[in-house]
Amino acid sequence: MDPLPRRTPASRFRSAFPSLLVAAVALGYVALDLGGEQIPATVPGDVPPLVHAALVLVQALALLARRHRPLAVFAVVVAADLVVLATTAGELGIGALGVILAGYTVARRVDRTVRLVALVAAASATALVGAAAMVVGPVGSPAGVVLATAAARVVVLYLLPAVVAEQVRGRERLREALDAQERSVERERREDADRAVRSERAALARELHDIAGHHLSGIIVGAQAATALVASDPERAREMLRTVQDDARITLGDLRRTVGLLRDDEPEASGRPVAAPTMAGIEGLAKAARERGQDVTTIVEGEPRPLGPLAEATAYRMVQESLANAARHAPGAPCRVAVTWTDTQVEVVVRNEAADPALVALGLSTSTSTSTSTGYGLAGMAERAELVGARLTTGPDRHHGGWTNRLILVGDTGRAS
Repeated sequence: MDPLPRRTPASRFRSAFPSLLVAAVALGYVALDLGGEQIPATVPGDVPPLVHAALVLVQALALLARRHRPLAVFAVVVAADLVVLATTAGELGIGALGVILAGYTVARRVDRTVRLVALVAAASATALVGAAAMVVGPVGSPAGVVLATAAARVVVLYLLPAVVAEQVRGRERLREALDAQERSVERERREDADRAVRSERAALARELHDIAGHHLSGIIVGAQAATALVASDPERAREMLRTVQDDARITLGDLRRTVGLLRDDEPEASGRPVAAPTMAGIEGLAKAARERGQDVTTIVEGEPRPLGPLAEATAYRMVQESLANAARHAPGAPCRVAVTWTDTQVEVVVRNEAADPALVALGLSTSTSTSTSTGYGLAGMAERAELVGARLTTGPDRHHGGWTNRLILVGDTGRAS
C-alpha cells in the first residue's frame, strides 16, 4: 500500500484556517464580556459568557475533522449552536460561522440524498429552537419578527452554503470533464500517431520485401543454376553469373532509392523521383524472370485501361512476389501470368506448376510447390489488396499442382485509388 502524501505546512494551515476563524469568534466574545460590553439576556437563568465561548471552541475543535467526518462534525457544530440559541433567547449568533463552515463541507463532500436530509433536519431544528427561544424569552418578540429571523437563519446558515458548494462542485465537474476530454484527445492523437507510424513501417517493410525479395530470389536461383552448369556448360554458367551481377546492381539501386525517400535532408539518389510501379511493367518482370532461367509465359485478355497508382502497384507487386516465390520454391516449373480485363474488374492470376523432381533431386528446389506457410510476401500482398479494396486468394492448385495467386480489382477500385 502506497504511503499517504506528506502534507506541507501551507496545506496544514489551509486545513486549520476555518477552525482558527471560529476560535477567534469565541475569543472575541470573551474579550467583549471582559470589556464590559452589553451581553444579550439569557433564558432560562443566567449562563456565563465563558460557557458560550466554550461551546464555540468545541465547534472550532470539531471542524478540524470536517474533511474526514463531515456528518459527525456537522451534528456537533449544529448542536452547540442550538444550545447557544436556546440559552440566549435566540439573540446570540456566535455559533453561526461554525454552522456555515460545517454545512458547506457537508454540501461538498456528502452524497446528494444524505446531505439533503442532514441540511433539512438541521435547518428545521435551528428554525424551531431559535423561534421558540425568541417567543419564550424575556422580550417576547412578535410573530412576524420570529418568522423573519427564523427564515433568515435558514437562508444564511444552510441555503447559501449549499448553493455555494453546488457552484463549486459544478465548476469541479466541468474542470474534470475538460481534463478528461483533453486526455481523450491526447490519447487519440497518440493512437493516431502510432497507427501512422505502424502504417508507414508496414509500407516500408512491404517495399523493401518486394524489392529485395524479388531480386535476391533471382540472385539465389541464378547462382544455384550457375553452380550446376559450371562443369557441363561453362559459357552458360558465365551468362548466369552476369545476370546475377546485373540483378545485384539493380537491387542496390532500388534499395538506395527506397531509403532515400526516408531522408528529407538529402535529394533522391538518382536526382529524380521514384516512379511507382505499374501494370505495364508486368511484362518486364516476366522477361527478367526468363533471363534468369524461369519458364514464364504471359497472357493479356481484354482492353487494358489506366488504373489508380495504388491499384497498379498492388498488381505489379503481386506478380513480382509470385514470380520470386516460384523461383525460390519451384525453380524450373512452368509459370503462367494471366491478366484479364473486363468492364467491371481486372483479374491477375499467377500460377506455377509443381517443381521438376530432377531439380529437387539436385537440391535446387526447397519443395515441390510454393510453401504453404504465410510469410512476409503473402502478408504484404494481402495488406496491399486490402488498401485498395481488392480480393486476393492464394493457395495450392489442387487440380494441376503447384500454387496459384489470384488478385481481383473490382469495379472502380483502381480508379479511386
